[in-house]
Amino acid sequence: MAPAARMPLSRVQQYTLLALLTLTALPHLLNVEIRVSLLFLLLAGYRFVAVGRGRLLPGKLILFLITMGALGNVLLLYPILFGKDAGVALLVSMLALKLMEMRVKRDVHILVFIGYFMLITQFLYREDTWLVVYALMMVIALTATLIESNRIHPSAHPLGALKVSLWMLAQSLPLMIMLFIFFPRFSSPLWNLVEQKHSAVTGVTGNISPGSISRLSRSSAVAFRVDFTQQIPPPSQRYWRGPVFSSSDGKNWEADEADELPAGVIKGLNPPIIYSVTLEPTPGRWLYALELPVEIPADAQLRSDYQLLRNTPIRRRIRYDVSSVTDYQTGTLSEEVRTKSLLLPPGISPRMLDLVDSWQQRNGSDSDVVLRALDYFREQPFFYTLYPPPLGESPADQFLFETRRGFCEHYATSFTLLMRIAGIPARMVGGYQGGQVNPLGNYLIVRQSDAHAWSEVWLQGRGWQRVDPTVAVAPERIEQAIDPTLINDVIGAPVLFNLEEGTLYSVLKKLRWGVDALNASWHRWVLGYSKERQLYLMQLLHLGALHGQKLAFAMIAATGLSLLLLTLTLLYRVRSKPDPVYSTYLDFCRRVQRFRGVVRMAHEGPLDFAERVTSKFPELHASVAAITGLYIAIRYGRQDSKSNRRRLKRMIRSFHG
Repeated sequence: MAPAARMPLSRVQQYTLLALLTLTALPHLLNVEIRVSLLFLLLAGYRFVAVGRGRLLPGKLILFLITMGALGNVLLLYPILFGKDAGVALLVSMLALKLMEMRVKRDVHILVFIGYFMLITQFLYREDTWLVVYALMMVIALTATLIESNRIHPSAHPLGALKVSLWMLAQSLPLMIMLFIFFPRFSSPLWNLVEQKHSAVTGVTGNISPGSISRLSRSSAVAFRVDFTQQIPPPSQRYWRGPVFSSSDGKNWEADEADELPAGVIKGLNPPIIYSVTLEPTPGRWLYALELPVEIPADAQLRSDYQLLRNTPIRRRIRYDVSSVTDYQTGTLSEEVRTKSLLLPPGISPRMLDLVDSWQQRNGSDSDVVLRALDYFREQPFFYTLYPPPLGESPADQFLFETRRGFCEHYATSFTLLMRIAGIPARMVGGYQGGQVNPLGNYLIVRQSDAHAWSEVWLQGRGWQRVDPTVAVAPERIEQAIDPTLINDVIGAPVLFNLEEGTLYSVLKKLRWGVDALNASWHRWVLGYSKERQLYLMQLLHLGALHGQKLAFAMIAATGLSLLLLTLTLLYRVRSKPDPVYSTYLDFCRRVQRFRGVVRMAHEGPLDFAERVTSKFPELHASVAAITGLYIAIRYGRQDSKSNRRRLKRMIRSFHG
């Protein structure tokens, strides 16, 4: 008989492995190059067809050529063969090749462990809750497959291996929790060793032109989530400051990240608002904050134009704490900033100059000019739309006097230019406005559809002040979020806002809130378990002295002690609670010793012991053979049942030698 490892796999086992390993690799097919994904699907599909047709399986020469082709495919895409993407592409290709040569039970162990590694590497790309649940389900299924493969005969109950798998994983939970809590935290991922190719991310960029914000507002993707320590501020105060735009060529506005001067003194006129932001990957280095931040993260800088910039790019989800004021004074204005904030691009039309001149002829302060400009937007037939008519070489002039249809960037850019014409220092700010409160977690969800642009003007005695000309045209924009699903792509069509109508809408909204609350909790308590939080927990446990190498050594010692205690416990349970069937058999051995003086040796199996007893006492052959045969059938065969156990006990009790 062939060794167990060389036993051929049944069709059911092959189909099961193919399905499980394909599901395991499925998320990675979105991470690697399309040629690698197609190769995997092609080979896995071919192997699926070949399960019932053994003649289709490739020979050694063909398999060698396929292997060389798969390796060449990876090398053409990743010539250096170093880094996350190259490693995962090679792993996916190796799994496909191993599926092609899957034939015997030994291959199950290799494939299952490749599957485990495949699941681990998926967290190099994303850390979503759904992926954790998906990976856990796959681990349970792969472990059950491994358990089933170690049985000589197929299990009578298909769910039996799953139950064993669940029980084994449940036993590992305490150790997993301890490792999570005490394993030293790092400031960056362990795999971030080299610069990788990053996929495009959505968000506000350092360039604004007519249409840029409106395109972004068609996305319902989450930009960031915010947890407040106090009451969530009203919508009118939810202006999330990002890049500041001072330079323009008449069409495009550029954010100035090169300004490294620190921010001036901000005089808060109301108590600061304290909150935590969980920011998704975003272009640039901007950390979004309410109005003007007064306390910032340690790894960020507050520039002279009050941009909050992180020291490194934001290529993965991060969490940071900020406090801000929404009513403030910023003090004096330097000549350099004044000059930059009054600079006019070429192409300012006579109509724009005449319009501003008409406001200034009425006399009054700069504040009066600002109010007259807002009245102009409010009283003239301006419309708020995501699909404005195209603009030509003088976009501000055409928008103000001809089309009068636009999105927030149209109103902010034209208003900023009008203020500069009036001699009022002005600039534009990009970011987000609003956010939806999730009542299930009492936090704020800010989406890409909340992207917004507004203006800032500098007024004597008050400093920089926010002015949002969009409010003059569409005040509902501040109170309600844009619904991307209701957008009409007809040029000039009005913007539709979220409407809360109908039972179905309410149910779907609550379901969406529940899913997002689950994701937010996962990000906050698991992914957000940072080095600082770990140190805080150590201090609460009076273990503040454990950090860095000390914590690593303590974790190793605690893990070793836990494994030792677990081993001793299992040994005690095995010794204190022996197999009841084996205990019954030992009672038979003691009876043979008492009645016939034959002692069973420690190395002696039941058949050898029975043969030795019957060779000395042939008259006992029938009873000894019957007891031994039933014992072997119960313990090593598939005849374990309560009736057979009772029968074995009766036979042994009636044995008197």
